Amino acid sequence: MRVTAPSTRRGPRAAGFVAVTSVVALATTLLVVSPAAATDYPSWNDVVAAKANTASTAAKVSDIQNLISGLQSEVDAAQAAADQAWAADQTAQNALSDGTRKAQQLADAAAAAQTASEESNKRAAALGAQFARSAGNDLTSQLMVSGDASDDLLYQLGTMSKLSQTSKGVFEKAAQDANTASSLSEQAAVAKSGLEALAAQADASLQSAVEAQRSVQGALLEQEQHQAELTVQLAALQDASITTEQQYQAGVEAEKQRQLAEQQAAQDAANAARAAAEAEAAAAQPAAQPSAPSSGSGGGSSSGGSSSGGSSSGGSSGGGSSAPSAPPQSFNGDDVVAYAEQYVGVVPYGWGANPDDSFGCDGLTQWVYGHFGISLPRLVSRQSAMGVRVSSPQAGDLVVWPGEHIGIYDGHGGVIHSPDWGRYVTHARGLWGSYYFVRIV
Repeated sequence: MRVTAPSTRRGPRAAGFVAVTSVVALATTLLVVSPAAATDYPSWNDVVAAKANTASTAAKVSDIQNLISGLQSEVDAAQAAADQAWAADQTAQNALSDGTRKAQQLADAAAAAQTASEESNKRAAALGAQFARSAGNDLTSQLMVSGDASDDLLYQLGTMSKLSQTSKGVFEKAAQDANTASSLSEQAAVAKSGLEALAAQADASLQSAVEAQRSVQGALLEQEQHQAELTVQLAALQDASITTEQQYQAGVEAEKQRQLAEQQAAQDAANAARAAAEAEAAAAQPAAQPSAPSSGSGGGSSSGGSSSGGSSSGGSSGGGSSAPSAPPQSFNGDDVVAYAEQYVGVVPYGWGANPDDSFGCDGLTQWVYGHFGISLPRLVSRQSAMGVRVSSPQAGDLVVWPGEHIGIYDGHGGVIHSPDWGRYVTHARGLWGSYYFVRIV
């Protein structure tokens, strides 16, 4: 599984600094270590040795049962931690966004106040000059010797009085505007100074969320790798039907196929209904553009596991609210789409994961992503839990119809998928029904 450096984010608000700090601290403590690092799984030789006596058999049966349940517990714990980490990240990203917006609003207000202050100063200066020119005449002396022209001089004196009052108001307004501009500029500077800290917190929260999601990935792949083998080992200890290593290896492969077939069969019925809906939607609007993930998208989080899936809230586990700030793709989505395109009309639908055989919907995505070094388990539910839900999809993201179907988003409102029995891999130009988008991190 490849490791991707998380993107950096820039944004805002000193007011949320303390809250965001505590949230990021929480996210940092939520990382779950993949069970692969510590678990020593039994081999066929261990099973043979345990069958030597009843006590050893009973102990090994208990050990294997614990391992099987432990695999699921690891997945559940990793998923819960990822859900919380993405929720914490959403809080941090929201604080950053709010802070950026507030800082910009204050900066705009300060600029407007500065403009108003400059205009007031210009008006005050003009009135001051006018007042100075008028005051240059000794109107009182003229009034005493004016005779019949006294009415005109009295009018001038009244005008001077009004001019003086107006000038005083203008000067007061200029001073007030200057103070307002200065105050807003100071507030804008304080808000801007807090953005760097908020951006750092947002970066940290995003990295914590991505790492938590990778723990989900590790737990899911670990479960897929060992579940079937442990099941067969348990059967070998509990009855005498498996007595040789050859039977054991054949049993492991058969169990893998049984588990896959069991869950694939459950998806087939839903696929038939979905295929009919797809055909109807394609006929109605073949070039439909996707809207935001539909509300019926199964509540899964982005990640099918993470919050949006995982994100912002609850993860694929099903409880999310708004989508998280999604990390960038760690692969070229257009290349993924181009690679998948070669199988359109060529490989039939089936339960396989190999172009020489057939592609189930999850088999196609597993094969295509695997070409780019990205390991995906089988089954829609597990694949959707490998990433985070996003509301602004890009080419190469997964399109998930909860619990029943999955495909590769083409970046233009369509999906490349393996649709149903009797059909081949298809490039549908529109989306239908209730779906959401997942990005592998």
